[in-house]
Amino acid sequence: MSRFLLFPFWVFLLMPFFEVSSQDLPELHVNRIDSALLKNANAVVRLDETTIEIKAIDLMLFKKKLIVTILNKNADYFSNGVEGYDPSVKIKNQRMVIYDHSGNEIKKYKASDFEDRSAVDGISLMQDDRLSYVDHTPTQYPYTIVYECEKEYFSTGFIPDWRPVSYYFVSVEASNYSLTFPDNNNVRIKKENFEEHKITFDSSNNNLSSNLSMGIAYTPEYSSPDLTYLAPRLKVALKNFSLEGVRGTAADWESLGRWQYDNLVYGRDELPKEIIEEVSDLVANAKTDMDKARIIYKYVQNKTRYISIQLGIGGWMPFTAKQVNEVGYGDCKALTNYTKALLSSQNIKSYYTVLYGGATIKNIDSTFASMQGNHVILNIPTKDQDIWLECTSQTAPFNFIAGFTDNRKALVVTPNGGIIKHTKQYLFNENIKSTKAEVFLSEDMSIEAEVSLKSQGYCYAERYGIEALAPKDREIFYKKYWGNLKNLSFESIKLSNDKEKVIFVEKIKLSASKYLIKAGSRLLLVPNFFDQSKINLPSYKDRNSSLDISRGYTEIDENIIHIPEGFTIKSLPEKKVLTTEFGSYIYALKRVKEASVKYSRKFVLYSGNYSSEKYADYRKFRLDVSKIDKTKIVLQKNN
Repeated sequence: MSRFLLFPFWVFLLMPFFEVSSQDLPELHVNRIDSALLKNANAVVRLDETTIEIKAIDLMLFKKKLIVTILNKNADYFSNGVEGYDPSVKIKNQRMVIYDHSGNEIKKYKASDFEDRSAVDGISLMQDDRLSYVDHTPTQYPYTIVYECEKEYFSTGFIPDWRPVSYYFVSVEASNYSLTFPDNNNVRIKKENFEEHKITFDSSNNNLSSNLSMGIAYTPEYSSPDLTYLAPRLKVALKNFSLEGVRGTAADWESLGRWQYDNLVYGRDELPKEIIEEVSDLVANAKTDMDKARIIYKYVQNKTRYISIQLGIGGWMPFTAKQVNEVGYGDCKALTNYTKALLSSQNIKSYYTVLYGGATIKNIDSTFASMQGNHVILNIPTKDQDIWLECTSQTAPFNFIAGFTDNRKALVVTPNGGIIKHTKQYLFNENIKSTKAEVFLSEDMSIEAEVSLKSQGYCYAERYGIEALAPKDREIFYKKYWGNLKNLSFESIKLSNDKEKVIFVEKIKLSASKYLIKAGSRLLLVPNFFDQSKINLPSYKDRNSSLDISRGYTEIDENIIHIPEGFTIKSLPEKKVLTTEFGSYIYALKRVKEASVKYSRKFVLYSGNYSSEKYADYRKFRLDVSKIDKTKIVLQKNN
C-alpha cells in the first residue's frame, strides 16, 4: 500500500458502508491484500471490528463489522452471516453486501432478507435458540463480504471475548475489539498468547481495547494442541452479572460455584416419598455406600433417557428431580441432579460438576472464573478416590468416564462454593487392547482364525459400542477395522461386556482369502494379521506447534500361526526392540513346534506434551513401528 495515502485502508473500512457514495469499494480489490496474508489462506479477514457496551448489569449492546475476502469454497461459511439469538438476545439489525474480486458490488442483503430457523440440534426436546442467516450461493472466487450486525443482550453472564484468529487457514489483516463499561472495578480480563502477535492493548477508565494486525494463517499440524490454546484470546468477565434475570457474583471460582449452587442447584432435589422408599428397598442389602451408589446408578440408567433441554435459564438450571422422575428423561444437568437426589436420599454426598465434554480434552480455566463448560457430570468424593458418574449414558459402567470427560479440570459445585478438581486420567497401562489369535494358513493363500480381543480403559470406551450394532453392521465394522484382510467372512462373532470389571471381549471366527503372497514356490507372510499400524504421519520442514499426545495406551498381540503342510520356515527375523521417550515396541517370532510359530508384539505409547523439535523423533518412532509391523517371513515349499 502506498505510504502517500492520507488514511490507512482500515480507517476507510470502518466507515459504515451505507455512508459511502459509491456502491463499489475498489479498496476491497484482492490485489490490495499483502502477499504474506495469502499464504495457506482460504480467506483473509480484512477487518473484524467488535464493539461492546455494558449499559447495565442486565443490558449489553453488541456491534460487529466483518469484512472477509473469501478465496475458495472452503471458506464459504463466512458468507452466511449467521447469528444466534434467544429470548435474552435480540438482533436489532443485520446486513451484508457481496463484492467481486475488484470490489464491485454483486449483491446486497437487507435485514428482511435474512432467514430464520430453529437451532434445534436433533437431540433437543425443547430449545429456544434460533439462527438468523442468509442463504448465499457464490458464483465466483475470490469474493468479499461486508457484514454488519447489532444485538442487544439482556444477560451479562457471557461477555463475548476477543478471538481474532478463530479458524485454521484464515489470515487477519486487522481485528479490533472495544469494551465500554460503567464500573471500572467490575471487569476482569485474561490475555492469552499475545506475545507472538502484533497486538496492542489499552485499558483506561471504563474502556479497554485490543487490536491485532497482520495475523498470518494458522495451518493445522498433526497432534497439535487445539487452536484455542495457540491463537491469541482476550477473556472478559464481569464480577457482578445477570444470567437470564438471575444476578450473580464471580470474583473467583469459590464465589461463582456458591452462586451456581444457591441459584441453579439448591432446592431442586426433592423426590416423592414412594421413590425414596423404592430406592431404599433396592439398596437394603448393599454393604457399602459405593455398593449403594452402583445400584442407584443402574437404576437411573434403566429408568431415564437423555434429551437436551435448552430453554432460558434452563440452559444452566436443571429440571427438578421430581420432574425427571415423572417424565423419565432429562439433559445432562437434570439427570445428574436426579442421580444426586437419589444418592442424597441414602445419605451419600455427591456434587454437581460442570466441565467441557468431548473427545478432545478441554479444561475449565482454573485461573479465570467465568461461566464455562458445556456438560455436567456427578462427583462422589470418597476417602480413597473421586468417583465420577456420566449420568446421560444408559450403557456406561459405574465410575467410567474415559473418552468424553476424562483427564480435565472441572468445576465441582458444593454448598460452600466451587472447587476445581481434575477428573480421572486413564494411563497407558490402563488403556489396554490385547489381541490373541490362532491362525491356520493354507497353500491357497487363505487363512482361518479364531481371534480374541480384550479391551480395557480408553480402549474399552472405543470398542464397547460394537455391542449396540446390528449383526450386519458389526461385520461392516470388522471389515473396515481389518482392512488388510481381503474377502473377510465370519463364522461367528461373540461379544462379552463385563461392566463390573470394565472389560470388553470380542471372540471372532473368521476367514480371509489371498492374505499370503505367492512368490514362485514360496509363500510370503506378514505375521501381524490383526494389529498393523496404519498411521501415516506428515513431515514438516518447520513445525510450529508442540506435539500433544492426549492419551497413552498399550497394544499386546500374540498369534499362534500354523504353517500349511508341505512348507517350512527356514529362518525367522531377529527380535526387534524400540525404546523412546514416547513409548516402546517389541516384535518377536519364536518357533513353538515344527509347523507352528508364535508371533508376539507389544506397543506402548505414553501421553504427554513435547516440544515441536521432538516431532521428527516421534514420527520416526511411529514409522519404524509401522515398517516392522509389515515385516514378512518366508514359507519355503518342501521338495
